Amino acid sequence: MSDTPPPSAARLTFHEALMAHPLVRELWHHFPENMFLVRAEKDGHFVVEAANPAQLATIGRECLGKPLSAFMPEATVEAIYARYRECVAADIPMRYEEHVAFFDTQGQEQFGYWLTLIVPLHNDPDDLQRVTHLFGIAQDVTELRNARDALEQHNQALEARVMQRTAELTRANHELTLLNAQLEEMASRDFLTGCYNRRHIEVLGQRELERARRYASPLSVLMIDLDAFKQVNDTHGHAAGDIALKRVATSLAGELRESDLLGRFGGDEFLVLLPGIAERDAKATAERLCQRIVDLTDISISLGVATLVEQDDSLDSLAGRADQRLLTSKRRHYEQRQHQ
Repeated sequence: MSDTPPPSAARLTFHEALMAHPLVRELWHHFPENMFLVRAEKDGHFVVEAANPAQLATIGRECLGKPLSAFMPEATVEAIYARYRECVAADIPMRYEEHVAFFDTQGQEQFGYWLTLIVPLHNDPDDLQRVTHLFGIAQDVTELRNARDALEQHNQALEARVMQRTAELTRANHELTLLNAQLEEMASRDFLTGCYNRRHIEVLGQRELERARRYASPLSVLMIDLDAFKQVNDTHGHAAGDIALKRVATSLAGELRESDLLGRFGGDEFLVLLPGIAERDAKATAERLCQRIVDLTDISISLGVATLVEQDDSLDSLAGRADQRLLTSKRRHYEQRQHQ
């Protein structure tokens, strides 16, 4: 047995004093995460006093007794010192995630993420309130952070794709809505004259009839056809007849109110719905249209007028009475031409 006395406690460093405890020594040497002891100088600087094997393996060099600036970039050192100063000033443990850069043995800059815990320690017998050391444990979470970042980037890419697909779907739905509206409009229009076809004008007419009954408002119908239309077709051909129909339809549309509804009822026959118009005004409208069509197209037309009465239970009833009066008007026009 050696006769050399053990070193006095006053000659032991703080780290050596800690290593004197078997449990602490075992943890220090075998703990898989980085462990370090930093001395807080009175001038505000920090020096690495001890580092466990895991810490030394990470840095890849001897760092004891050296400031952090000896093996870390200046920006990293300032960020770490800021945390250390905060912990010393608050004198409470701090836990945080940090992005750390350091130089390997070849001087190449390496990067990583660590989840760090630092604990203030007091080892000044003359000033027990002063923080003399910081004990730290740093867990390398670089792979976890990279995986999280990769997952976030993947999620962002997915969100971008979803947003793109949503925008494309919205645009497609809008185009489909427009196309459906166009198809519906085309299905409701007479291909030759552009006014409503018979099916659609009947639907609109029944709707107007029901509205007139609901609100006790007047509704009148005009039945119109072209005089001597068959003669035009027979003499000048169907192309001339088509032109005459289009000219009359265009002229009628230009003379009617926005609320009036014009439809081709069949052949050379048109039906006009006059919402809110009673019999007297409807007849005046009919006379005006007859004259205007002659002035605009040099084509004469015949009209029959009917106004909604209590007995009219459908558009067919109302339009039927207008059609009868149209036939009467055509006979009168025919007789007048015979006497000329």
